[in-house]
Amino acid sequence: MVDIKRIQSRLFEMASIIANIFESNNIKHIIAFGTLLGAVRHKGFIPWDDDFDFQVFDDDYERGMICLKNELPKDMFLESNESEPLYFHGWNHVKDLNTIADSSAFPQDSVYAHKGLSIDLYIIKKMEIKDIPEYLYSENQKYIQRRREKGLLSDVEYEKRLKQLENNQKATDNLKLEKNRSIYGFLPAYGKKYFDENDIMPLKKIEFESKFFYSPNDANSILTNIYGKDYNKLPPIEKQKSHYSSVLYLEN
Repeated sequence: MVDIKRIQSRLFEMASIIANIFESNNIKHIIAFGTLLGAVRHKGFIPWDDDFDFQVFDDDYERGMICLKNELPKDMFLESNESEPLYFHGWNHVKDLNTIADSSAFPQDSVYAHKGLSIDLYIIKKMEIKDIPEYLYSENQKYIQRRREKGLLSDVEYEKRLKQLENNQKATDNLKLEKNRSIYGFLPAYGKKYFDENDIMPLKKIEFESKFFYSPNDANSILTNIYGKDYNKLPPIEKQKSHYSSVLYLEN
């Protein structure tokens, strides 16, 4: 049994450091997914959640990663394809060097050299709505291709996933016919696979635990997109699952 409060405390400490670095360098970012849901529904962590998610805007992403690489404290590590030989994700992570964490739900992540508590730094990108199908297909195809090339996905599983990806793309092909309209595309893709521009901008701040983080303009619309209109209702007990199976603390 993991100590969820201790995990959340460390993740909050890490997230606060990341947000402060981003803000001091004018890197546009927002909290996302379950972290945003926690802020709206609980003003902090979802009680059983041991995850923290940022989205960093595409035009600031590279500069933001340089800032993190230069300014993160020594007990935190920027994990990317430059620092991890087997890296296959399409976005970077910040890892805690004072923990060793294991997740039975995501065994593929165990191939990475750094196994500490992790914070996701997803990419959110402004584009025309007609470009969404190609963007989603291209980025997801690159993901499974990277896993295959690094020996982390069998040829059979690769073909299976590629077929599924092609089928998923057909569901978004109608967007190619839409008139030009600026939206924000993102990975991993949830809901309708994009956010309307006025749902994101202008950015606001929202309370999460004892700190205010940047959030999208219309959190209700974003959360409805991802989780459905009943996002404020707690899921059944059997779906209240944490990410980590075990966490070992290395600090004194």
